[in-house]
Amino acid sequence: MKKTVNVRNIILGQGMPKICVPVTGTTYEAVTDQMKKIHNEYRDAVDVIELRIDFFENVFDEDRLLELLKKVRQIISDMALLFTFRTKKEGGEREISSEKYKSLVKTAIDSGMVDAVDVEAFFDDSILKELSAYAKAKKIPVIASNHDFEKTPERSDISERLKYMENQGADIAKIAVMPQSKKDVSVLMSALCDADESLEIPVIAISMGKLGAVSRIAGEVFGSCLTFGVADKASAPGQIDVKELKKTLELLQL
Repeated sequence: MKKTVNVRNIILGQGMPKICVPVTGTTYEAVTDQMKKIHNEYRDAVDVIELRIDFFENVFDEDRLLELLKKVRQIISDMALLFTFRTKKEGGEREISSEKYKSLVKTAIDSGMVDAVDVEAFFDDSILKELSAYAKAKKIPVIASNHDFEKTPERSDISERLKYMENQGADIAKIAVMPQSKKDVSVLMSALCDADESLEIPVIAISMGKLGAVSRIAGEVFGSCLTFGVADKASAPGQIDVKELKKTLELLQL
């Protein structure tokens, strides 16, 4: 039986896909304002908040970063927080060295303010295994991720990437790809079904853009444990308003 993963008070891999909302503020004030808005206006619809820290202007200033994380935790109280630095090559805002990336993720883990971290699976040959082991020792789940904003790989390639994430110690495997046709959406969903049956960890699989919107709402049917919605500003093409997403997921609930 596939194991579930607890992210604070949220259980991923059980029941309806949980909803994650990105926060992409560039300043301390912008981030905290977005957090307040989600906590006050969208709390009933949101399960996880993703802090896209690559947008933050002081991301490489450790003191400012820790100050922000402490304030965010104060604002969102017991809501689950995912810490993500998305690199430029995978659709993020900034470039970063391997050593700086590892240091940044470890700082977030050690802060005690975050409930899960995103680690890009193919940043380099060892980063996922190293950070997964480090996070596991601190009891912080790792979402290994891979993004392709240009195309949808072959079904076998997607399956191999997700299996690699599991083998490197990730707690959850995530892949997001861009479809160029309806067939591409079918390829992604088929690979998701394969992973749901063969892997022991929960999976997140997203086909981006309007063409792939079905993948954001049909996760429970095909095996995706988390989907991404919008409360303020989208962080990827095709994200749906979080309140509408919640209603749709409930209609499709098995």
